[in-house]
Amino acid sequence: MKIGLITSCLAGVAHSKMAAIALQKEAVKRGYEICIEQQGGHKIPVKLTSDQIKESDIIIIAKMVTISGKNRFENKLILDVSVNKAVRDPKSILDQAEELIAKS
Repeated sequence: MKIGLITSCLAGVAHSKMAAIALQKEAVKRGYEICIEQQGGHKIPVKLTSDQIKESDIIIIAKMVTISGKNRFENKLILDVSVNKAVRDPKSILDQAEELIAKS
């Protein structure tokens, strides 16, 4: 599975990074590829490329605040989750992603 992950919190420092790390660790355990874009504090240091978005089987948006550029993900399977849940329970997030992909 290929995952595009966008994390977003108010400052883009703590929760966004912790969610990215937690989901990345779980994705690697499962043998999945994951590309990460962290947002917050009005900055996006690394954006997902159009190729990364196109190749992703699912886009996971773990957010505390609205993300920038959501229109880039039109026609993609999207899983919206709380950034806090992503930090606390990344396994259940990836379980949900697997279920969504299986249903589509």
